[in-house]
Amino acid sequence: MTQSSGGPNGDRSVEEQIQHLKSREKHFKRVIEKRIARGHADDVWQEALLRMFKRLQSGPPVEKLDAYMATVCGSAATDMLRQLGRHAEAFAGGDLDEFSESGIVIDFDRDVNLMRVQSVLREELTPQQHKVYILKHYYGLDSRSIAELVGAASDSAVRQMIRAANRRLREPAVMRRLAAED
Repeated sequence: MTQSSGGPNGDRSVEEQIQHLKSREKHFKRVIEKRIARGHADDVWQEALLRMFKRLQSGPPVEKLDAYMATVCGSAATDMLRQLGRHAEAFAGGDLDEFSESGIVIDFDRDVNLMRVQSVLREELTPQQHKVYILKHYYGLDSRSIAELVGAASDSAVRQMIRAANRRLREPAVMRRLAAED
């Protein structure tokens, strides 16, 4: 559907405006990476493009397309961070049946070993450490993003929690429990 709107971008169709934004993908991904880890930038970029496409089709003309897209990218990154935080909370706090029923897809097989490891992590780490550990090691988020999600005072506070969790998990008795096969 080719739709044109008034204003500076009004002479261009929706498709032409989207092509312009795609040509500036590197710039917008840098904007996204300021808010979320690089590993999630592609997903956020696709979400932002989809939101912008819908907005251009249904809303009034956008005067400053690049500035508006930067705002959309920031918003999509924030939404992704919140979603990852909810996933980590469900994964760290709930049982795995409840977790899988929530519609959250995880990358690894749900088996006895996963349940055993989760059990050990819940017993050995504080709930906050457990959540931070999952956000760092499973979702690959950086300390700054994690601090924003969990309400930590700073990214250095998050790094301290990760170090404390790693120290706890490296203790010989805990290592044996993690390595044990039932």
